Amino acid sequence: MMPKRTAWQNLLSSLLVLACTKGAIGKSEALAPNKAFLPRSLSGGSQAKPLPVTSASFHSNTNSHDWDATAAVTNGLHGRDQLIDAEFVAETNLPTDLGHFRLRAYRVARTANEFMGSEPTVIYSTDKPPFGKDGKLAQNVPVRVHDQCLTSEVFRSQRCDCNDQLKMSLDYIQKNGGFIIYLQQEGRGIGLANKVAAYALQDVGMDTVDANIHLGFPEDCRQYGVVPSILKDMKIDSIQLLTNNPRKVNRLTALGVNVANTLPMVVKRANAYNRRYLETKQSRMNHTNFGAMLSASDADLNEPFSVKPKRLIANEYIHYGEEMAANAVQLSLLEDTLASSPSEAGVTAAEDGYCFGRESVEAAIAAVKRGEMVVVVDDMNRENEGDLIIAADTCTPMQMAQIVRYSSGVVCVAMEGHRMDELKLPPMVTNNQDPKGTAFSVSVDATRAHGITTGISATDRSKTIQLLADPTMTAHDFARPGHIFPLRAREGGVLARDGHTEAAVDLSRLAGLNPCGVLCEIVSEEDPTGMARLPELKKFARKHKMVLTSIVDIAQYRRDTGQ
Repeated sequence: MMPKRTAWQNLLSSLLVLACTKGAIGKSEALAPNKAFLPRSLSGGSQAKPLPVTSASFHSNTNSHDWDATAAVTNGLHGRDQLIDAEFVAETNLPTDLGHFRLRAYRVARTANEFMGSEPTVIYSTDKPPFGKDGKLAQNVPVRVHDQCLTSEVFRSQRCDCNDQLKMSLDYIQKNGGFIIYLQQEGRGIGLANKVAAYALQDVGMDTVDANIHLGFPEDCRQYGVVPSILKDMKIDSIQLLTNNPRKVNRLTALGVNVANTLPMVVKRANAYNRRYLETKQSRMNHTNFGAMLSASDADLNEPFSVKPKRLIANEYIHYGEEMAANAVQLSLLEDTLASSPSEAGVTAAEDGYCFGRESVEAAIAAVKRGEMVVVVDDMNRENEGDLIIAADTCTPMQMAQIVRYSSGVVCVAMEGHRMDELKLPPMVTNNQDPKGTAFSVSVDATRAHGITTGISATDRSKTIQLLADPTMTAHDFARPGHIFPLRAREGGVLARDGHTEAAVDLSRLAGLNPCGVLCEIVSEEDPTGMARLPELKKFARKHKMVLTSIVDIAQYRRDTGQ
């Protein structure tokens, strides 16, 4: 996989695109299709091996310097395709303007690719059910593995051929049988927003491959690991794949799918908006079967459309392009600030005493004051973990549910020692052997008088936490043991002890709330058996729009401000 480009590389490319586009003013062309800005190979330029199927439908040369056959089963974003189990949910009638179909819905667990949907579907003609029957598996069933394209299938964009291929597939299975596996993989697996960003780059001259790479993605991030499970559920042994894409055949074959042969799915003609996209699919992504489809003249291509494409060199577009480039550069620099190198294992203080900077603490204080969660990491030489932290005053049932979902589930409440004494919360043990000296007290639930039932639900736990933060509560308002674990914070906060316990109390106090904070360790989504470390914590905070700071930063902020 090509390493992620740095912000400065993105900046230079953006400026180059803008300069080239500006330089085209007054000329007959803006950016020629063969003027690429980025390297054309993700895999070192080695050649692809022939397809592992025999089919007259693939009559073009499948060797290409743009693709390494060893990447055939690589999903682009997170390594190689992995088999994914699909759970059948329901089936219903699907009457359409193309005929009467049946729609089967499945559900899968979320994958490492956050842009891949979790609900694939199957569509087949009502009068031609494709299932194996009488204990026998169905053979040579026509199958289209189709990836979602919201822009063309819903918004009717003419920038690609996806909607046309979907209609062709529906028409084919209506007449000949078979089915479509519809996967939620917008923009070749990069998601809708990133696809729009890629389109914006194509507007100023990049092709679809270079646009993906410029955004930090491989050219194709789709995953097909769910296909074998769906075929098994439908009792299918072998398929005829409706595709022009040899890579898809190789990917499915590597997953164990028996692809007997392929059936071409070529649109009748290109249009003025998708011609370059189709040319790139053929020249750089190895698609075949196009024949004379791309041979029409530009004049012919414009014929079916009432609105002609705007020229890239229009002055108003160039002005808008400057704004787009500036925004892209700003986002790219922000991304680079949050990005982690493979060697970045944890946080350490810089010469000024900060890690993420004073502004990260100020942002965290403001977020806590608004009732939001923040992510706080400790030193890499300590626990090297990140905790979700929120003021106990403001913790809602929904926030508690989110904490439980992404954490170890051992939810703690950090409190000042004198308040714990008032609530008669003694240490859990007399001889604390915790390596970091975490001062656990006996666990508690709020009493039934406060509406508590089992104490374990998100609603019950958030109620207990809010009452722990309430200075009017007494020891009689809490039952022992329970499902919330109070922790005694060291007097002096993070300046006395560099723990998450003290950080939770300090952030709550600095936010002007009661000095009582909720904390729980974040578990790795990439490796559910372990804890999330700094590189993943940065991604987590960015994904969930949470402020990220560190205990080191909080301590330095307190020194600087005297708080």
